[in-house]
Amino acid sequence: MTLLIELDSDNRASLRRLFDRYPCLHGSVAAVIEGGMGRVFTDAQEEPCVALAVLDFHFLAGDPLHPNALLLFKLLQPGDAVIPPTPAWQHLVAATYPSAAVYRREAFQAEQFDIDQLRRFCQALPVGFELRQVRLEEVTQFATDLDPALIYNFRSHEEFITRGVGLGILHQGTFVSGASSAAVGGGKLEIEIQTHRQFRRRGLARAVAAALILYCLEHGIEACWDAANDPSGALARQLGFHSTGKYEAVMCVKFSKLVLGAGAGSFKSRAHPFV
Repeated sequence: MTLLIELDSDNRASLRRLFDRYPCLHGSVAAVIEGGMGRVFTDAQEEPCVALAVLDFHFLAGDPLHPNALLLFKLLQPGDAVIPPTPAWQHLVAATYPSAAVYRREAFQAEQFDIDQLRRFCQALPVGFELRQVRLEEVTQFATDLDPALIYNFRSHEEFITRGVGLGILHQGTFVSGASSAAVGGGKLEIEIQTHRQFRRRGLARAVAAALILYCLEHGIEACWDAANDPSGALARQLGFHSTGKYEAVMCVKFSKLVLGAGAGSFKSRAHPFV
């Protein structure tokens, strides 16, 4: 009987070939495989054929035609956002979750940034708004004022400050816009942007995103950007990214009989041995 195993954060090198040339969310993938963030499940430690990397998204990788591919779906729960990286994976996900909601995202790659332009974006704040780096004692307010997505891939506020970074725009004591390292590892940083609805279309997201890109350039980190919607894509282009194409993300709803009837295999976790 095949057992899925969970790989420790410092023991994921064997998965590099499965996730090499992943088509999207490069910062998040690097954070899991190279940076030890999140969790990773696979069918073998030395020569894996399939794998599932879990952060805010659930990343499928490997050979979707391998018999062990179906075992990965047993780890998914309704509401999980899954990335099927190839047409073959998309077909398998569609067969597994026939009622799933499919939505399109867009992947971007960094070009040669115009540093002077980025600085001008940072300086173009309205009167009464302050852009600065988030301090440890402000992390709770940063996430509460804006969105927990800015920090929730990190295990603690301390880890967020020591491994990642947050930049916020304050107005009358409240963070009204922010950019952060949603994930970091392998020399890459996945950018997360959040802005209060009533403060949008004032250049705040552009200013704080530009500041985070400048931070990445100063620290030798590759800034990574994927867009969930057209405004995010338009902002990416203003900042100097170029599109590498659209891709599918799938919101799991419920299993089909294909997986419910696939009795071969189980899951074994070193950290959580519930088998």
